Amino acid sequence: MKYYIAGIALFAIFAFLALSIGQDNSLTRWDHSAFASINNPYSKIINEIMIALTKYGREAVWIATTALIFMFGGKEGRRTAVLLVIAFIILIPLGTVLKDEIDRPRPTPATPDNILVKGENDPSFPSGHAVIVSAGAFIMLARFNQRKQIIASLILVVEAFLVIYSRVYVGDHYPLDVIGGTLVGTGVSSIIVGFSKYLNPIFLRLDSIRRK
Repeated sequence: MKYYIAGIALFAIFAFLALSIGQDNSLTRWDHSAFASINNPYSKIINEIMIALTKYGREAVWIATTALIFMFGGKEGRRTAVLLVIAFIILIPLGTVLKDEIDRPRPTPATPDNILVKGENDPSFPSGHAVIVSAGAFIMLARFNQRKQIIASLILVVEAFLVIYSRVYVGDHYPLDVIGGTLVGTGVSSIIVGFSKYLNPIFLRLDSIRRK
């Protein structure tokens, strides 16, 4: 029950943000100010790290993570991988629909040099990267957290945070975009974790196949 309540609460906060971003208020003024502070490239090395995170930190890392824990993570790894796949299947179209419905324009950096990754033309809120990596990090922490497993999960939580930060740093999203994406990703994944007890027949079937 706690996972369902958490998911509903996160969606309520997301709805509040979605209604606020189109208005001129203290929240959106903070959003623009924070964007200007973060989207301020510091050095070539940091720029390259942030570009790599924003390019490869979603698909490459999380497809590889799902495959690896399914193959080598034991029983709990297989079950966690199934939940990750379910979350991604739900969240990819959901994120697209929310972007199209809210239709927030991408930010305009102070100078063209502050746009480190070009080619993003879809709406800005919520951030698709934040949706996916936050969902993955939440499910890993909730389900893949016994003994040495927690080390891998915490590393991926850090990875998710850096990817989320990189989206603002490279000039593709406002801070509220990535906050909104995180709310959607963790909200959906929280409900999926709560629902996972009903997936035991699938999990048991996977276990029996693996033993053969």
